[in-house]
Amino acid sequence: MNNQDFRADINGLRGISIALVVAYHLQVKGAGGGFIGVDVFFVISGFLMTRIIWHGLADDRFSIWRFVAARAARIWPALAVLLLSLIAAGVFWLPPFDMRTLAAQGAWALPLLSNHYFREHSGYNTQGSDDLWLLHTWSLSVEWQFYLLYPLLLCAVVALVRRRGAARSEAGLRYALSVAVGITAALSCGWQWFLTPRDPEGGFFLLSARAWELLIGAVVCLAAPRAPGVRGRWRVASGYAGLALVLLSALVIALLRQRPVGLGIYLLAPVLGVSLILWANDQHNVILRHRWLQSLGRWSYSVYLWHWPIIVALRLTTWSGDYPRLSMLAAAAASGLAGWLSYRYVERLGATQRSVSAWRIVSRPALLMALAGTTTLGVATSDGLAWRARESDTRYLRYDAEVRPLLFPEHCSNFKKSAEQFKVCTIHREGGSRRVLVIGDSHAEHLWPWFVKHSRVSVDFFPASECPPVPRFERLQPGYHCLDYAAMAWQKASSAAYDTVIVSARWATVGLLGPPYCHQRGDGPCARVTMEQRQALTLVELRGAIERTLKAGKIVVVFDNAPESRFRVVPRLAREAFWHGDVRLTIDAQATLAQTAWIDKPLRALQAEAGFHLVSLRDRLCNESTCLVHDSTLKRPVYYDESHFDPVWIAENGGVFAPFVNAN
Repeated sequence: MNNQDFRADINGLRGISIALVVAYHLQVKGAGGGFIGVDVFFVISGFLMTRIIWHGLADDRFSIWRFVAARAARIWPALAVLLLSLIAAGVFWLPPFDMRTLAAQGAWALPLLSNHYFREHSGYNTQGSDDLWLLHTWSLSVEWQFYLLYPLLLCAVVALVRRRGAARSEAGLRYALSVAVGITAALSCGWQWFLTPRDPEGGFFLLSARAWELLIGAVVCLAAPRAPGVRGRWRVASGYAGLALVLLSALVIALLRQRPVGLGIYLLAPVLGVSLILWANDQHNVILRHRWLQSLGRWSYSVYLWHWPIIVALRLTTWSGDYPRLSMLAAAAASGLAGWLSYRYVERLGATQRSVSAWRIVSRPALLMALAGTTTLGVATSDGLAWRARESDTRYLRYDAEVRPLLFPEHCSNFKKSAEQFKVCTIHREGGSRRVLVIGDSHAEHLWPWFVKHSRVSVDFFPASECPPVPRFERLQPGYHCLDYAAMAWQKASSAAYDTVIVSARWATVGLLGPPYCHQRGDGPCARVTMEQRQALTLVELRGAIERTLKAGKIVVVFDNAPESRFRVVPRLAREAFWHGDVRLTIDAQATLAQTAWIDKPLRALQAEAGFHLVSLRDRLCNESTCLVHDSTLKRPVYYDESHFDPVWIAENGGVFAPFVNAN
């Protein structure tokens, strides 16, 4: 793109987009909607690619090969250098199991197919990810796949129109292309809305579901041509209105605590906002022309590439937890510096010249990609440079195979099941008339190994992962039936089949950390609630359910929340052993226990009720300052992820439940 094609408004919008994305990934307060920055990039890409293709088609000189070569020259060098840098750093810092993971991700990121990899292997989980080094490349993959297919659509339409002689003028050709692209965008949008409730990850990661965002930018380009520099009152107002819509969309999504996956209709607002800015073509917008945004916009691709691995690297250290604000600032500064260096010394390797052949354009970037691919292959075939392995690495490899048979049976899971599909999983014990019911979310499931080993009476497990055992609450994400689950769970609790009910849940998620919920009052509609409302209503509904169960003559046992780590414990312990030769890892007691402070006191107050018991493992895990994540006696992790108990550990340490599962 030459200087005459440069648009300051688009460059400034790029700056805003990357700022939103980085703030979201850094978990800056109030930036929970910053992930829409990627959607902004998609619309911009569709607009710019259409402009490039249209100019070539209108002059009858468009070459798909040259177009793809120019896109490769833009994308490949910085991506290849990023991967080479990560592998070089990993040789000195990462244990072999992490290097294997990095190589596997790189093998999909280099051919720009990583959206399919992450759809199958992880989903878009940015909060607890400490080994998803290349998760962010999913969006580059979507764009690249669009670049390969989109020119074929436009060329086919132009060839058909010209063959039929239906549009000989430029305006007629634009109209035909606009109609074709608009129909394709509508089909893609409809497909995303159809797919998302059934396959949220597919609706997020797949080009077929995301193409409409890029195609909306294309429609704006085709349907609203105008000379740069021409300002109309309505166009100027539209530009500022579009910018306000983008920023307000990010703010509203944050306030509503929406997550990127399964967002659906909320994406229409930022896409519309970007479209208004592109249509306005206002090169004098005082916000978008700000010099900081202009610089950030120029570096945006490289900043995007580098910011996420920098954040992941920080999560592998204790700094992000011990000094969160300082770490946040350091990550932002490092991302900006790395982005500037990459833009200045790497991206320009792919600068294209009109007089140079397509092969000359792509030759140097292709060499860099070949080097990155060869290096990645070397890491993969050497099993992550396995010669550097210590006992920690092999112990980590054995861990998953060891614990998987001990976990709550997968065939018993009620995760995202409808009420008709709910099932009870029973630990059978012969003799005796007593029967115990366990309800809750996945923090009820992780108690299973103890009951299997120690219970003297039959126990029915009726949990539903990611659904709190709190009546009248529904999780506002596709596939969940938490309202039905809680109603059925407490109905069972009051039935004559049981004399004891054990309730366990990840209360931190229920009250503070979780996704959006609605609350149903009486027979009315389910109304969305804020975090503060959710906490207050949870206490009311939970207390009411417990008191009704106590009045039915049952014993109710609530297991309070154990302290949670901010990282996946098992690989982190393996890294600690790899780095230091031993495990010297704990978590801050006050920070973790503060997550459940809102519910601790009300639960303790219920102990005055006859038949109610509150049990805890906090005394075994925590002192005044720290909590354990590794048991030096058992030589095992306390947790197998961030918050769920290791099955062997809980089987040895869950004795607080013993009084409630005796035969008498």
